[in-house]
Amino acid sequence: MMKKLLTACVILVAVGTFAFAKGNSEPSDTGTAAGTGIGIVKTAYGSVSGVVSALYPDVTIFKGVPYAAPPVGDLRWQAPQDPKPWTGVRACDTYAAISPQYADQGAGSEPWKTDFYNWGEFPPVSEDCLYVNITTGAKSSNEKRPVYIWFHGGGLRHGWSYEPEFDGDTLAKKGVIVVSVGQRLGVFGYMSLPQLTKEQGHSGNYGLMDTIKAVAWVKANIAAFGGDPNNITLGGQSGGTTKAAGIVSSPLATGPQHGIKNMILESGVKWFDVFKDQAGGEADGQKYLTHLGIDTNASLESLRAMDFKVFLGKDTDDYVSNTPTNMINDGYSLKYSIMADAVDAGEWKGINILSGTNLGEAIDALKMTSAEFYDAYKKGLGPLYDQYDFQNLVKVTDANAADTFRTFATYGLNVNIGGSYSRCLMVNRVFGAYMKQVYGTSAGTYYSYLFSHFTPSRPEEAGTIRDVKNFWAWHSSEMWYAFDTLRQGVPPARPWTAYDFELAETVSNYWVNFIKTGNPNGPGLTVWPEADAGYQYLEIGDTVASRNEMEKIDQLMRDAVLTKWNIKLNK
Repeated sequence: MMKKLLTACVILVAVGTFAFAKGNSEPSDTGTAAGTGIGIVKTAYGSVSGVVSALYPDVTIFKGVPYAAPPVGDLRWQAPQDPKPWTGVRACDTYAAISPQYADQGAGSEPWKTDFYNWGEFPPVSEDCLYVNITTGAKSSNEKRPVYIWFHGGGLRHGWSYEPEFDGDTLAKKGVIVVSVGQRLGVFGYMSLPQLTKEQGHSGNYGLMDTIKAVAWVKANIAAFGGDPNNITLGGQSGGTTKAAGIVSSPLATGPQHGIKNMILESGVKWFDVFKDQAGGEADGQKYLTHLGIDTNASLESLRAMDFKVFLGKDTDDYVSNTPTNMINDGYSLKYSIMADAVDAGEWKGINILSGTNLGEAIDALKMTSAEFYDAYKKGLGPLYDQYDFQNLVKVTDANAADTFRTFATYGLNVNIGGSYSRCLMVNRVFGAYMKQVYGTSAGTYYSYLFSHFTPSRPEEAGTIRDVKNFWAWHSSEMWYAFDTLRQGVPPARPWTAYDFELAETVSNYWVNFIKTGNPNGPGLTVWPEADAGYQYLEIGDTVASRNEMEKIDQLMRDAVLTKWNIKLNK
């Protein structure tokens, strides 16, 4: 189970500014660029034209297609409304503005950014951000291609829908229609206040409702782009998995209602996400207004009239540290206090799931002596420490205590020091067994993975946050391979190897097969077994191999997960 740690990751340059835009609201009469793909498409609200992919002449990209009205003015902190219909052909040749955020937001946790962007080119921001981007290789509206709706990461406070690491061109070339979704984030997507609750009967999950609205729009319109509205896969990375899981758990959007057949959850199965109640959300909202110097009893009319920049705080650190960014158990769009209750209630029944984690992302690098290592586990494991004779089961020295702790955190022993339980491999492995137990023959398929391949680093990255000692297979690095986008980037290019390109072809083929059928397996690929009571998973690293080890340390990891979350599992 233990791995030798070999490669790594880079410091980000940030500017702490944001650009503003009017959004992408007005249609024009410009037609599609020349190509061999689908032409003008008629949606329920008007006709749209796209642009031809720079990579494939038979792939068309529709950028900035509105799925809801701009949530500005009186629509700030309201459920998304239908877009206004238009006449003529709307030229969808430019990406829309992104939800308000700072350019350097998430700089420490999203290390891919400087591989693609010069910070002077940070996308414009605006509350007018409710648009989808559709990448399709279909030539007509009767092809019924599988649909992949993608939600970007960045928690619920930053990121955007057209980051090049999840560019959809290659997946579209392989037969999948990729739809990426812009939605309200941060204070604009998750503000809860007593005034709002009084007005609407609930408040806080506006970003979640945006994503549900987007899925409904796709269900109603994707056939015109050559897609199958009854074969939809929801996907996301990190915070994007929260969005996907929130959708299938919401009473506003059940799986069968929206044709959701599959989910891909990269870096977070979200089984144990906890949601505040309405009162807790309102308290957070009032606290943030107080922090900004705004009267907590201010009228909604006055709050909606304020410039959106007022709600971003003085700088990135201020915004990230204080803004409300959590989904809320509001009794309307969510009715559970923990995601596990949604699973138990049958909300995920019949949905095929592919989920996994990256080696090292469960917790950041840390310093630790052997004494601190054993002390952390003695406190964190409780009775399991002696039951498994932990000090004799696991032998560490001061030299390897920190790396062993971090490796264990990835595989399933994440105790006491923080980190993310949703990114533990054992949580993913146990979830497969649990889903089969709870749903029986009504369960969908479930496939788990560990991405352990180290993305090539540059010489100048030594000592930065991409150094091998810090990031290993760092958070979000799998997306280059899942979408096969290694070609992307601004100089200096990452020194991709022949194996990187081979692995990207392999991983993207697994993903495409799963999107098409709910099963990632296919010709020429290593067999990926379903994860069930055998706790199987696929390791995607320097080799690609199926695993199902359940040695004593693995059994301890399983029991630690079950104990922490009081899960009853037939072993």
